[in-house]
Amino acid sequence: MGRQEEAIRVADELLADIELKRLKASEIVLKASRLARLVGHTELTEFLGLERNGYGTARSTDAWISRAGRWADKEKGTRYTLSIGKVEAQVEANQQAIDAMRGGGDYSGDNILLASRRHDERIITSAGHIGTWAGICAQVVATVYDMVAEIYHEMLFSELQASLFADTQEKIDGSLAAASGTALDKIERVSDRLRDGDSESVSQALTTCRRLIDSCADYVFPARDEQYTIGDGVTLRVGPQQVLNRLQAHTHVRGASKNRRDRLRRTLSDLYERCSAGTHAEVPVDEARFVFLQTYIVLGEILTLGASESGRS
Repeated sequence: MGRQEEAIRVADELLADIELKRLKASEIVLKASRLARLVGHTELTEFLGLERNGYGTARSTDAWISRAGRWADKEKGTRYTLSIGKVEAQVEANQQAIDAMRGGGDYSGDNILLASRRHDERIITSAGHIGTWAGICAQVVATVYDMVAEIYHEMLFSELQASLFADTQEKIDGSLAAASGTALDKIERVSDRLRDGDSESVSQALTTCRRLIDSCADYVFPARDEQYTIGDGVTLRVGPQQVLNRLQAHTHVRGASKNRRDRLRRTLSDLYERCSAGTHAEVPVDEARFVFLQTYIVLGEILTLGASESGRS
């Protein structure tokens, strides 16, 4: 099992442990520490470290003191700094004290009322302490739950995203390989040049992107002398220089809806123009990377439209 899968499993179990109240607060902190280590989550690691080892008086921990409900008097700056294990021990000790006093006392004589009152006061005091310490436990668990839930959903989204991208990449790479025997080599050259990052490499990368669009157009809709009718009396010139028109004609042949055809046409037109301009003007490497990624995606969408081969006539 990979690290990501293990982290998802631990997070899922931990959320269930909290929801079903299967573990004590100290046990939840320890299990969450494993998750924090697996995912390298800095904030969760810091919080759990304080809960395991106890808090000092440093002001840098004030935010965590607040989240854990550990202020004794915030205005005075007094706080409960015991580790979560010792907090639980305080809950248990006070509960034991109450249990011991539940039977009442064997009081007699003149001080019976005073003794009885003190007995009741000790019970009330212990109950108050339980409320304070148990409240901290509950707040710590709630904080852990919120952070673990966020991590869990981020990991699930990341896993889904990675799966979607992997599936899409497989389809696009297969289509590009069929469209041009050198298409994937072109992509590798683009990647290498964009990693270099200098202006000349960026310009060459954008030129390669434009040539990649050209090669795809040549494959899906080779140039022809006669015009292509796209509907409603609209005709397109589809000669060797009309690269974008031929790609638009291909989307029509493949049966794409008008809205989809229009979106693809606009996107390709913008990309082709940017690739062409990039050969004459300096383009930031970050922008060039996004131009490349968008070119890759939109060509993949065009190449995987439908199943008909009639566009290759």
